[in-house]
Amino acid sequence: MKSILLLIIFSVCIYFTGSSQNVVIVIIDGARYTETFGDPDFTYIPYMAELAENGAYLNNMYNKHQTYTSHAIPALWTGGWGGSYNITYQGRETQATVNPTIFEYFRKQKNANPDDCFYILKYISNLWLQSFHSDYGPDYWPQTLSDGSTDNDVLANTLEVIDNHKPQLMYVYLAEVDKAGHSGDWQAYTSAIQNADEIVNTLWNTLQEDDFYKGNTTMIVTNDHGRHDYDFSGHGCSCNGCQHIMFLAMGPDIKNDYISHQEYELADVAVTAAYLLDVNPEYATGIVIEDIFKTSNVNEYKKVVDIIYFDNRIHFELDSPERVTLVVYDLLGREKEVLAQNELCEGVNSFSVSSIQQSGIYIARLQLGTSIITKKFFIK
Repeated sequence: MKSILLLIIFSVCIYFTGSSQNVVIVIIDGARYTETFGDPDFTYIPYMAELAENGAYLNNMYNKHQTYTSHAIPALWTGGWGGSYNITYQGRETQATVNPTIFEYFRKQKNANPDDCFYILKYISNLWLQSFHSDYGPDYWPQTLSDGSTDNDVLANTLEVIDNHKPQLMYVYLAEVDKAGHSGDWQAYTSAIQNADEIVNTLWNTLQEDDFYKGNTTMIVTNDHGRHDYDFSGHGCSCNGCQHIMFLAMGPDIKNDYISHQEYELADVAVTAAYLLDVNPEYATGIVIEDIFKTSNVNEYKKVVDIIYFDNRIHFELDSPERVTLVVYDLLGREKEVLAQNELCEGVNSFSVSSIQQSGIYIARLQLGTSIITKKFFIK
């Protein structure tokens, strides 16, 4: 019985009862942790250090998967590492995410208008796209504002969006730090961090002065990746410098002057934002960064079912007859096997995971009526 892996499954349907109704996520591309919150003097981020006195930051936040923007941005959008794929869309070659994004979850589940959800960045000719997932897709994409060439242009565009549209969900992408880092010019790199720091401060103060956002908005600031320990001009490996990133959160439900020592992962950002917005990121594999909250009901999710995996079979017990769909995915979000798609009886149900020969971590996605539950399990 030592080989039995017991997984207690909790519904990932999110019931958030806090004060935050709006979420703003700022991504500072390519800032190394040693130049942000890893510097005890906060030399290049004095404004964010001051903001942290009324918020929380993580000193163990990581991207332990692919430390490239092309992989990390989809994870920040989707809450998992399902990745993206090449696609030709409207005559241009680009990439789209495999799994739905938080934009799509939010717009569909909240019946939100396009103007309620914005992605703001500098001008990019071949913008990466959100998913074409059959349950979500382009009908639920955000408004994208891709204009200008500098982080200050992005700030100006963001302030205009705040003024004119009042979106509930915004992703603001600042690219200058990574660009300056790749130049190999230390002064340019650190100056770009300082400028991003000022932008974060301006954006937060603007939100606090706006009646629509004041007192009911959470802002999260993070990175997609860091930079090499041995050469700040590059990134992309598994060194600590590339993997260790920053995470700062401020808002009415966030603890004040709090440093979390728990380890979290890049994909957890989107899941935490979903929690704040009270939407269900049903295909995500990240978790809620719950210890930054003053109070949290993450551990009070309704217990749905116990799953036991052993002898290459998944077992679970139902309290009453229920129509069930049980599908196994790999960590890239690729469907590996449909185990059940029918009405099941009360009691213990057991299904063989027969087609998966390779050992590793997989994801069981169980749908019971309108409830959808996801959880990882390990095949030896």
